[in-house]
Amino acid sequence: MTRFELEETSNTPHIVFDSEANKFSIEGKSFPEDSKEFYRRVIDWMEQYKAEKPAAISLSFNLFYLSSSSIISVKQLLLKLVDLQNQGTKVSVTWKYDHDDDDIKKTGEDYQQLTKLNFVYKVNV
Repeated sequence: MTRFELEETSNTPHIVFDSEANKFSIEGKSFPEDSKEFYRRVIDWMEQYKAEKPAAISLSFNLFYLSSSSIISVKQLLLKLVDLQNQGTKVSVTWKYDHDDDDIKKTGEDYQQLTKLNFVYKVNV
């Protein structure tokens, strides 16, 4: 599967989905003008990746800000991970946040409760 990468901009996160190196990460601010369109490419890639039936996947989030429309799009991406888990892939999510950013931490906790995925929380140092 081809590596998927989107460079960070002033309002979109840096996204790296590299199935060969097993590096999956989303980092930065997420408030694109059209988050549905921005994340559509990411979700489409993940849908194609599902066909590979990977044994395990680990996705790391380090988001500093999410718009309300980004929250919905990230949820849709996480639901693709639920699909992977349901087909037998071991899925883990690392949710990083700044020690004083309770909102981002709470967003991760909400996603975990919604998806029932295995989340690990890490405070940025």
